[in-house]
Order: sequence, then C-alpha cells, then structure tokens
Amino acid sequence: MYTIHIEDSNGVLNAFSFVPNANENLMTFIADNLAEDIGDCKGRAWCGTCMVQQLNGVYEDAIIADERTLLNDFPNIPNRRLACQIFLNSNLDGTTWKVLDSRQFM
Repeated sequence: MYTIHIEDSNGVLNAFSFVPNANENLMTFIADNLAEDIGDCKGRAWCGTCMVQQLNGVYEDAIIADERTLLNDFPNIPNRRLACQIFLNSNLDGTTWKVLDSRQFM
C-alpha cells in the first residue's frame, strides 16, 4: 500500500492509501474519494477542470503535448498538472496534491 495526500477544493488535507494501478488515473481517484466535480472532458487533457498542483514530494513523469498546451495557459501556477494524465503508481507515494480548477483562474 502507498499513501497520497490530497488537499480538496475546501482546503482540507486528506490522506489516502492506494494500490498502484487500481484506479485509472488521479482524476478518477479524486472524483471517487472526494466527490470533487472535475474532469469535464473525461480525461482527454482538453479542459483543465482536473488541474492539480503538486505541493510536496517528488513526482516526475512525461507530459503529453495536449497537456503541455493546456497548462501553458496557466503560467502563474507552479507545479501544475492535469490529474487525468497522472497514473496511480508507486511514484506518487508520499506526494501531496492540491485540487485546482482552471475555471477559477479564467
């Protein structure tokens, strides 16, 4: 078992245990565990409603072109990613993420 910390849209920090590769991606994990309203485009990296910010820990993974294009619209948010493009694996163990939503920055 691994642990991930997620700050929800109300500012509450939650700790969750997870089994690697048991969920499709971080977006579905957040939606299932926190009932957050994210992922309007259903994980296609088109909308940004599943944007998260890494607050702590080390996580590095390749960013696909569609995600990079969308994230470039939000240069003032450091360590931003789309949760739909982050897959639950052992690399996420001990990391902390904050749920954002691109709609709040437009």
